[in-house]
Amino acid sequence: MSSPTQPPDNGRGADPGPMRFVGLGVQLAASLLVLVWLGQWVDRRLHTGGIATVLGAAIAFAGTMVSLIRELNRKDREGPGRGRGLR
Repeated sequence: MSSPTQPPDNGRGADPGPMRFVGLGVQLAASLLVLVWLGQWVDRRLHTGGIATVLGAAIAFAGTMVSLIRELNRKDREGPGRGRGLR
């Protein structure tokens, strides 16, 4: 049970530090693989000379960067020391 001065424990524990970004790395790798594969398939079908492959890679990278920026902004809004037991 939590005291009135401490936020309730949501089961996440302390700040995971840089490990919270591992998921973003996996997201980048998976999205690059899928969208580059899809871009190559489109290029073969439409004979577009690699344009769809490059666009797929750019979309995957941009999407991961948006996720990274949102994650960093969310952590900034929570403020320093939140979730770490510091006051």
